[in-house]
Amino acid sequence: MAGIRVTVCLPAEVEGDIAGALDEALAPFYLDTDENPVDRRMWDSRRILGGSHGSGFAIAPGHENDPRLIHDDPANDGTPWPSAPGVCAGGPRALLDFSRPLAASERRIAASWDLWHSLSAVYPTARPLAEFVDRWHNDPTAFPDDRWGDAMFAAYRAQPVIQAFLDHPFSFGMGFLGFPFSSEHPVINYDGDREAYVREFAERYPSDTDVVTLDGWWVEGQNSALHATCDPALCPHEPPGPTEWPGSEAYLASLPGDTILVRLRCHG
Repeated sequence: MAGIRVTVCLPAEVEGDIAGALDEALAPFYLDTDENPVDRRMWDSRRILGGSHGSGFAIAPGHENDPRLIHDDPANDGTPWPSAPGVCAGGPRALLDFSRPLAASERRIAASWDLWHSLSAVYPTARPLAEFVDRWHNDPTAFPDDRWGDAMFAAYRAQPVIQAFLDHPFSFGMGFLGFPFSSEHPVINYDGDREAYVREFAERYPSDTDVVTLDGWWVEGQNSALHATCDPALCPHEPPGPTEWPGSEAYLASLPGDTILVRLRCHG
């Protein structure tokens, strides 16, 4: 089982019931049922996710406050997941900016830069994570009986600027405080400027996803498409789009402006 990023295309008339429309579009691909053919079972849980994650859509200029935009579902405990500035998880295609494939990722990365530098201007400078790890390895008195580094990571995280940054949604969970491969958030102590940071890290978050089309195809890429109404082994229909799939972003950009796009993270 693995995580799947998928964009669901919905007709304009479902605008008042996005949740119901997603249920209907995705039901033929549900995993935990005997009603669907085995080879068509793609997912068993899902959530709207993209605005807070950098894998969503850039918002077209002038539409940042449009109520038709779709934003991420809250976390399981109800905590809101706000979108990065200029990014969302979906909405009518005409409200979304497809002019540059990495636009959403760039805005997400820029948000982490801006947050870090705004906090750094008001909090004392923090000691780097590597210093805490070095003490944990080499000074037995620094963090005694701390086999898994819990106390060490807690001490690092307790620094005011680190805590304020990592607790803010625009740190985006980048970096990892834990063994065996702990890593500080990349913006911390970055040597280059904002432009270099955005350019370097935005490229690590590709925009292509699977697509569920308006007419019921789950397209995984150029050579794989499943039809919602057919057993995959017996389907007589031709998949949608050009002979060679142009990539999900190019396909989505070509859809009518009132088509509603919703970006999901599924488990399947």
